[in-house]
Amino acid sequence: MSTISPTLSSVLTSQAMRSTSTAAAAKVSAADAAESVASTPSTVLSLDTMTAVDVIYTKPAPYTPRQAWASQTRDAVSSLMATNSARSSTEGLAGRWRGLGSALINQFATTGANYRQALVNYQAADTPGVTTQSLDAAALDGFSGKAAKASFKVQTRSGQTVEFIIAVDNAPGKNGLQVEIKSSGALSSSEKTALAKLAQGFDKALEGLGQADKPQMDLANLLDFDSSVLKSVDLSVKNPQASQPLSTFNLHLGPERKTLDFKGLLGETALAVDAQSPLGAVDSRQRQSAIDGLLRQFDAAAQRSHADSQLVGMFKDAFTQLHSISAAGSASAAVTPERQEAASRIQPLLSGLADFEASFSGDFERTGRYGGVIEKGHVDYRLSQQTEVKQTAGAEDLRAEQTQEETLQGQYMQSRGGVMLDTASGNYDVFTVDDSTRTSTKVETVKGKLSEATRQTEQQLLQTMKKMVNFRAEEERSTPRNKSLVENLL
Repeated sequence: MSTISPTLSSVLTSQAMRSTSTAAAAKVSAADAAESVASTPSTVLSLDTMTAVDVIYTKPAPYTPRQAWASQTRDAVSSLMATNSARSSTEGLAGRWRGLGSALINQFATTGANYRQALVNYQAADTPGVTTQSLDAAALDGFSGKAAKASFKVQTRSGQTVEFIIAVDNAPGKNGLQVEIKSSGALSSSEKTALAKLAQGFDKALEGLGQADKPQMDLANLLDFDSSVLKSVDLSVKNPQASQPLSTFNLHLGPERKTLDFKGLLGETALAVDAQSPLGAVDSRQRQSAIDGLLRQFDAAAQRSHADSQLVGMFKDAFTQLHSISAAGSASAAVTPERQEAASRIQPLLSGLADFEASFSGDFERTGRYGGVIEKGHVDYRLSQQTEVKQTAGAEDLRAEQTQEETLQGQYMQSRGGVMLDTASGNYDVFTVDDSTRTSTKVETVKGKLSEATRQTEQQLLQTMKKMVNFRAEEERSTPRNKSLVENLL
């Protein structure tokens, strides 16, 4: 039997006691921890049970193309309205107007009654409780206040008036046409015939003015109306939409004057021409020669000022057409039958044109080979003619004085080297033109023979150029040209 040494026994006893002590301490620590946990309030996370809800997204009702008519009666005018309303918007107002002028005139010639029709193409959703009739009524009531409106009004010598109206609505999401005929009373057969002859002219005028790219003047068929039956003809167009080729146009053909004014993107033109020549009938060759000479004068002014060629072209067309129709009616009251011979001697020395006022103005730009703007400016051109005819002491004699005045003012900025114009850099050239010309022709007869015939011309032409470098004029040049001339025409 083995015997454990006292020393080893003491060691083992000591270790056993330490182990027991340690275990006891551990139990005490565990008990303390348990007591501490038990004494601390517990936090409980609770998730409520949510009831599942089905979310249903209602698909929007599709928008359906619709067509609303003011009157369900179908006639030639209505059929043409339906055709024109379907034309592409790229055709501009010309496409919407096409043929409607003559259709309305023919409608009135057939029925002799007032007339009204409207068409609106729109889109609307199928909404429960909303009827098609109410949708159509709302579309017709909402015909845009920004519609382009053309009015053609004719007054007869007997005092009756007939007006034809065409309105074009190109509001977002819809397009519409509205036409109307308003008359003060019945027309005679001769009045209807004279009116019918204007149908083609009405169409051509609207077709030209409504071009989407550039308006044109095609007025010849309106100008040559039967003045023995019709007293006046008026055509007006108002297009309130911004930045359109055509904004306003007014043409008045009356017994005393013919007037025209145009406003649009290109600029403005205005003309006023007396209906009667100051000395009576004029040889057509003399009149055409005078027109050709003034057209060359317009081209020279446009070249000098760099005016937009389209604006000048439209102005030239209007000027030519308003002067090409022979003046009707008598001449000046001074030209009595006794003075007809004197008038015939004076007439060839004057222009051969009825007195007039004419002008064009507008901003312009020019682009370079790569599409950038290399030049921009503004031009204002005016030309007028005034003729005064007086009786002299002789029973057969006349004295006439005719004055033409022309002014041209223009300014344009131009880049150097054909690069894009950059005014913010302060480096560009500025050109200004300030011209004026006055020509006065005086002719007098004694005993029916020419006793005086002179023409005096005063002209001042001035062109300046400034070379701008960093916003300062580094160089400036002026080129004046003045002329004073007196001609003896005998």
